[in-house]
Amino acid sequence: MCMPELASAQAAPEKAIRARQSSYYLMSQQMARINATIKGDVAFDRTALETSAEALDVIGRLVVDNYPAGSDQGSTKAKPEIWKETSRFSQLAQASQSEAARLKAAVRGGDLDAIKAAYGATSQSCKSCHEVYRAR
Repeated sequence: MCMPELASAQAAPEKAIRARQSSYYLMSQQMARINATIKGDVAFDRTALETSAEALDVIGRLVVDNYPAGSDQGSTKAKPEIWKETSRFSQLAQASQSEAARLKAAVRGGDLDAIKAAYGATSQSCKSCHEVYRAR
């Protein structure tokens, strides 16, 4: 006899892993879209940049909820230190969220130099977390 609660509990970590991987993929696509504008590879489109910056802000706030206990096992690049160093991980996540909010504000302002600076800070905040908590 299959117990749905048990099957669901066993599937929960894998669902969390897929959710955070999908979130990070979407975030990387939005960062690439902003970067292409900064580099001049695509024309400046404020509406498109606002959409990307908004997505980064929202997804960045949601993705941290996808690290429940047990989701360190399976097909993940997340290092086990995330679950051992929750305070530090939370600090780095908060820093990334703050930078994403600054990027969103810079995009709304429309000044390309301000967007470049905010993009750089956001990118660095992502990198600082990846360096510590993401397996290569």
